[in-house]
Amino acid sequence: MKLTVFGLFLIFSLLFINYTYSIELCGPRSCKNGSFCVSLYTSAVCRPEAQAYTIIQVNITNEGAWPDSAQFKGTITNICGVRIKKIVLGVQKFAMLKSSAIWNARYSKEFEEITIPDFADGILPIEEPYTFGFILKNSNLPPITIKSIRF
Repeated sequence: MKLTVFGLFLIFSLLFINYTYSIELCGPRSCKNGSFCVSLYTSAVCRPEAQAYTIIQVNITNEGAWPDSAQFKGTITNICGVRIKKIVLGVQKFAMLKSSAIWNARYSKEFEEITIPDFADGILPIEEPYTFGFILKNSNLPPITIKSIRF
């Protein structure tokens, strides 16, 4: 009986703390549309996606098109002043020409994500933009969203 009462007390306490501080622990696939996950070591919270653009600048340009495909170049600039270890971008209806048609990033068809890989140095602040690229089956670039940023 004491264990049940203690368990209920613990659950309600955690719910109250979560409700009171509006903190939602997250990962790259847990924040709702319009939000992204920002994490630092063991803590993580969902934030409005507009706040992501105060941390990084993302630019994707068409570098060339052919009748059946197009090559795109992406750049990410760290503008927040803190080293970034990993960025996950959400891409829907992303039709890669072939699985090897991406460089300096990883693509997950299952989760519809582009991951800027972890590096020993990460993406340093106010340095040269991090560059990656990919080739799609058509010249239409689908919408790209920021799903998570890890420091």
